[in-house]
Amino acid sequence: MKKISWYVFGKFGRVFVMCLVTVLTIYLVVDFFEKLRKFLKYDADLTVIFSFFVYRIPEIAFLLAPLAALMASILTICGLNRTREITAMRSCGLSFYQIAIPFFVFGGLVTVVGLGLTAVLIPLANIKAEFVQSVLIQNKPEPLLLTPERLWLRVGRNHLMRIDSVTDDGFRLNGIHQYTLDDRFSIKGILEGRWATFVDGEWIMKHAIERTFQDEERMQVINIPGQTLPLSLSPNDFQNWLAQSPEHMSLYQLHDYIQRLIEDGHSPHRFLTDYWSRIAYSLVPLVMILLGISVSLRGSGVREVGIAKGLGQTL
Repeated sequence: MKKISWYVFGKFGRVFVMCLVTVLTIYLVVDFFEKLRKFLKYDADLTVIFSFFVYRIPEIAFLLAPLAALMASILTICGLNRTREITAMRSCGLSFYQIAIPFFVFGGLVTVVGLGLTAVLIPLANIKAEFVQSVLIQNKPEPLLLTPERLWLRVGRNHLMRIDSVTDDGFRLNGIHQYTLDDRFSIKGILEGRWATFVDGEWIMKHAIERTFQDEERMQVINIPGQTLPLSLSPNDFQNWLAQSPEHMSLYQLHDYIQRLIEDGHSPHRFLTDYWSRIAYSLVPLVMILLGISVSLRGSGVREVGIAKGLGQTL
């Protein structure tokens, strides 16, 4: 790019950062006071509460980036109009498209950064925020692993449980594996079942197989038609976990999980919607920049105002 393009690029970048920090601060302040009373009911420490909002910053910044891009493009063009710099650029032979190139280059960088955030960083930050809210603030039991691919739970002192999948209503668990451990953290027995349903306040596992290791060479196998699971979680707990689960997955994990759902014959539509919406939302700042340039150039005296007005009306 030419020096004038780098000048516009830097000016737009500074205004974008200012707008993003402003709207992000306003959002965090409002969200903080909205959730503070609810968190204080659990006698949570303020440092823990602040850490929750710190982990929320990547997702909030990603969601507010299109608004910041729209505001920055309008403010930058208006500032250049006020100082007659656009008129000077036009007098030097620069076209409207050449003036707009730095805006879209910066918008492309914002899109790439946003895609990286939603692909990797935001899911990790959401997991941390969920852990702080549920375990450190609300004092709920700590899951060992919490993703839609598998759920690991600690049941009692000597049991670990793995659940492969949960139905949408949370009343049925599929692919249950309960591992019994000794004091040396070695496996003493495995209880496996195809599914479990919530009946009369209890989880009943069907078609269970219990394997008990008697020594290094012998193992006892027992078929159990029905077995009660020592699980304190309710269907609502699993339903809440299922509703939040796509937010905790990277795009790569989400893609693999969608493929597994298709292979198993389950409907992947909800996860497909989340997958493509996260990719599409990364491109929204470019659209907002185009809209901002189109709106702010109306009446600026630029020859291509009609084109800009037409683009704005089309959008």
